[in-house]
Amino acid sequence: MLKQLIRSRLYSSSPEEVVQYGRKYGVQISRGQAERLLAFIKKESIDPFSERDRSLTFKYVEKTIGQKEAQQADQLLKQLAKQYNLDHLL
Repeated sequence: MLKQLIRSRLYSSSPEEVVQYGRKYGVQISRGQAERLLAFIKKESIDPFSERDRSLTFKYVEKTIGQKEAQQADQLLKQLAKQYNLDHLL
């Protein structure tokens, strides 16, 4: 149930929210980049709990936004998962 809630929240995120979270956690992303990222996530039906899907997403971020940002996003995901005791799901 928790996984479904997180997936639902991911798919309902707006580009503005992604930009806002990026600022909050020090990952530079423009509104246009956020729009493309969310379109990619929805088109590919990305499952944030799948190692394969996360890898695919980080490769997309690396290619379209930047290597530094992809590394930051990966570290951020791991930090947040650990902070909320969800690291066992990744």
